Amino acid sequence: MNFVEPIREIKKISQIKNILKSNNNIRDLLLFELWINSALRISDLLSLKIWDLFENSRTIKDFFDIKEIKTNKNNRITITSKVKETLKLYRETYPDIIENKNNFVFFQKKSFPLGNSPISRKMSWVILSKLCDDIWLKWNFWNHTLRKTWWYQARMNNIPLEIIQHKLNHSSLSITMRYLWITADEIMDACNKLDL
Repeated sequence: MNFVEPIREIKKISQIKNILKSNNNIRDLLLFELWINSALRISDLLSLKIWDLFENSRTIKDFFDIKEIKTNKNNRITITSKVKETLKLYRETYPDIIENKNNFVFFQKKSFPLGNSPISRKMSWVILSKLCDDIWLKWNFWNHTLRKTWWYQARMNNIPLEIIQHKLNHSSLSITMRYLWITADEIMDACNKLDL
């Protein structure tokens, strides 16, 4: 796996959402929001179909269950209120996609019939890297960036490590600890706060 950075500033996350909203790019807005809020690996995210997120009545679900491709473990993903708002926009923007429960949520725009094929991992990276360029993020970003962003933001919001481990579906706390992204500034700040 490439060494990649999380997005550390909430302001940057908001800027990306605003760019996607202003361009009326609802598919990519949903990709970004669900990616960052689910902390799923991109391969799992791209495998999602309409029936994963919507009931037959086109009602948005509160959660969905997925068997992770890499680990073969089951994971229950909460659909947050912000993601639900974007799913409402998605439903309005792509009514033909919603009609077929077997369509891919993150469909290739040039597929025929539309919804029959998901975007590729490479395309998801192209989307993410362009967004990072648009807001002047110049670090190393890759498909694992938004998963790591969730970890980082959870830690910054004092979510217990055991909850983070469970959310990420890690088999041990030591695996979760590897990805906590503790910076030199955080260590210095902790030392200054403690200052015994």
